[in-house]
Amino acid sequence: MEPVFKYMAQQLYPFDAFSVRELNLQLMKKIGYSIKSKSDCAKLSELIFKEGLGLISQSTLYRILLYDKEHKPFYNTLSIITRFLDYIDWEDFCRTIHSKKKFEYTNGHLSQTNLEKSLLYQCIQLENYRPLEALFDNILDVEQEAKDSITLMLYDSLLSISDTVPFFTYFGNNTFVRESFFEYGVDPSFRIANYDEGFTIYTSNYKPNQSLLDLQSYIFGNCVLLRNYYSKGAYDKAWVISKTLYDLPLLSETDMDNIYIFPRLRYLSLKLVYFKLLNANSILFDDYVHYLIDYAKEVYVTLTYIERRIVFYNLGDVFLMTKVNNNYQEQLKAIFENEFALFPDGLLHKPLAKVLPYFEPNGLLQQRPI
Repeated sequence: MEPVFKYMAQQLYPFDAFSVRELNLQLMKKIGYSIKSKSDCAKLSELIFKEGLGLISQSTLYRILLYDKEHKPFYNTLSIITRFLDYIDWEDFCRTIHSKKKFEYTNGHLSQTNLEKSLLYQCIQLENYRPLEALFDNILDVEQEAKDSITLMLYDSLLSISDTVPFFTYFGNNTFVRESFFEYGVDPSFRIANYDEGFTIYTSNYKPNQSLLDLQSYIFGNCVLLRNYYSKGAYDKAWVISKTLYDLPLLSETDMDNIYIFPRLRYLSLKLVYFKLLNANSILFDDYVHYLIDYAKEVYVTLTYIERRIVFYNLGDVFLMTKVNNNYQEQLKAIFENEFALFPDGLLHKPLAKVLPYFEPNGLLQQRPI
């Protein structure tokens, strides 16, 4: 007779919405995109099998990762997925994510659905900033994962507050808020109230002629605002910022090579928006599209995989926003054909609008999708 505990063990290991959410987040970090469809699951199944970890069917992955409450997967199946993420087994994974949850509780964050009891939320709501100042100053030297957790707590809290201007005014020059909240945690969809005012305050702290770091941050902040205003039809505001960025070139060739790839590509690609607002003739516009295509070809071999995704996403995003001809969109995809290897089969031949979400480099949108 087989031991009873063999069957009990199948029921005792944790498998809930929290563990599935964390599993999806870590898979997204590894493969670079969210699992949202059966074709995504089919590709993940292929990647797991290629690493010699075993075969998990597309349908099983779909039930696990899209969290079918009625489906109780086998422990071994969950362990295969977590070994793909470099954990020992499912137990090791659960131990790690629950220590992260404990860290969030320790720092006063309960859950996204229970924010009013969060210490972070209460400090911001009551404009009692001294405790937050101490927290932000003390977290600067901790590991990145802890910073990411605090950034998400801060984002969730601000998302639930109607008047965020006092917070942005007080912390606009705080190092943690600048680097982790505004830069790493930027939300291109501007869901937080007065977010554009926050970015205006952030950008005002930088003088482009003072240092390369100031120039980089100044360009980043203004490009975030320009993209937001143009995409939402606030053309007067977009025009003011585009003139600031492009009437006189801010970047020399040397500066171009020395600033980080994301603000560099935002700056280069959004010049197409400037031409649109300027009502530039089609020849000037198309010539600049050719320049961007040639630039992508030129730098491709020098870039890491992550940097290539950033280049593709920035160019593709603005190509769609400014309605660049489909022929140019196909040329862009052809340059980055090798980067499609991790994506579902056939994606290369789909329209750019369908392709682009798979290249999304934004850290916040991976954690808090629109």
